[in-house]
Amino acid sequence: MTKTGRSYRIKCFLFTVCLFVVLPVTVGLAAEKPKYGGTLRIGTFIPQDRLDVRDLSIPALVPAPTMIYDPLFAWGKKGFEELIPALATKYETKDNKVWTFQLRKGVKFHNGREMTAEDVKKNFDWRITTPPGWKPVNMREQIKGLKKVEVLDKYTVKVTLDQAFRPLLRILTQAMAGISPPEEVEKWGDQFSFHACGTGPFKLVSFKPGEEVVLERFDGYWGPKPYLDRVIYKFYRSDDTRLFALQKGELDLAVVFDDARPTLDKDPNITYQVGLTGDVLRKFYFNMRRWPVSDIRFRKAVAMGVDWKNASINAFPFKSGNYARTLLEYTKYFNPAAAQLLPAYNPDEAKKLIQAVERDAGKKIPVLNWLDGTHSQGRSVGETAKAQLEQIGIPVELNFLSTAIWATKVLKDPKMEWDIAGYGQGFGIEPSMGFSYFVTDSGTAPDGKSLGGYSNPEFDQLIKKAVQTNEKEAMKLYQEAEKILLKDVATIPLFPNRHVIAYNKKVKDVHVDDNLNICVTTSWANIWIDQEARP
Repeated sequence: MTKTGRSYRIKCFLFTVCLFVVLPVTVGLAAEKPKYGGTLRIGTFIPQDRLDVRDLSIPALVPAPTMIYDPLFAWGKKGFEELIPALATKYETKDNKVWTFQLRKGVKFHNGREMTAEDVKKNFDWRITTPPGWKPVNMREQIKGLKKVEVLDKYTVKVTLDQAFRPLLRILTQAMAGISPPEEVEKWGDQFSFHACGTGPFKLVSFKPGEEVVLERFDGYWGPKPYLDRVIYKFYRSDDTRLFALQKGELDLAVVFDDARPTLDKDPNITYQVGLTGDVLRKFYFNMRRWPVSDIRFRKAVAMGVDWKNASINAFPFKSGNYARTLLEYTKYFNPAAAQLLPAYNPDEAKKLIQAVERDAGKKIPVLNWLDGTHSQGRSVGETAKAQLEQIGIPVELNFLSTAIWATKVLKDPKMEWDIAGYGQGFGIEPSMGFSYFVTDSGTAPDGKSLGGYSNPEFDQLIKKAVQTNEKEAMKLYQEAEKILLKDVATIPLFPNRHVIAYNKKVKDVHVDDNLNICVTTSWANIWIDQEARP
């Protein structure tokens, strides 16, 4: 055979191989082309109790309001490291005190009217002055120094604060998570949750508080058109029931827990992602308005009397929990020097402290009222802590309540009849949000004080400076503030939130953000359903 003949046959062979190798890939890629249509049924474990833009309750993981509303700026694909334009296309500020926002043109509310600067001003104004007969707007205390808002033209708004506030944009992603047409809010009053109207990719069809939210695609959306026709959020109190509904095909996507993973691994129709976030850090607060919690020796005894590390690790199946030694550990602000500041596990020394507290007060430690939600990790930690605290002389009554009742008891009940309360609050979006719950006059509690009644002027000053200075200096200030909280045993960190997001394999392009939210339709993610996929 000639050299030319051999070369020709080799080329033919290589071409044939390429056909077998490349064609299947090409066909596979074609099959993955997004398709319009279908309903995504999502099973949640946190009930959605309201959809009112003034009082948004945005449960992590599957928040229906984030599909109804848009913020001025949103989080991009890189999570908390990247703010991207949403209802506002750009901003200007020279001193972090006066901010000018250029709004996106052509944005439509779900009622068909175009959003203008007047609407944005009105939504800001609700956070400056509460109109007569209204409840105070949720999270308004997070926007520091909001003074006045002016309309410069149809698409330009100027916001003036009474102090420099560097993290304004980051705070607004939650503290003003949506803009609604004022006429709809005023029309429906306290019934607005049942007629929620925003600018998001989906509009409200029906709402049953604590049970179900039904949304449908809004074809007038300014951003990427959703592939899905509808999204249904359904609340299941039982983890097993939620998992069973997913396996039966009654749900397309569900939030489950680690103990479901062996079952999921055996199901050929289901896949899953495991998400962990430091923005929702589980910890508990001490209510320092009450004795003996007000005594730092008592709080140190609680810190020393429980093996918090193993309690957190064992709260998750297969002893797989992630223990948090500090408040900032799972964020970019983590300071290793703070990791040893809380008193180490030492029940013998803890018992001595309790005896000293009782001796000085001339009375016994009363039964502590411990509040938490019904989620499995909180219950596990609470039961472990109760057993170990009682061994050092601290009697505990555990009260596990539904999410809505528990949150109301901790955040809004003026009686504040609790001693220890489990609660998750974030530091990843912006540390000042988590730290604000410890600032003396933060208004995070019903009496206008800090959530746990904690007060330390030095801590307050550090947080005040941190929100006014540049990012680099703020990191140092936040780390110093954290040290003060840990030395005062104002709180005990436990673990970062971690959940399993499981879904049928016909559900495509599922993305989970830094807050463990399911990104149904965003500028960078858009779930679709392959309705031709085999069950």
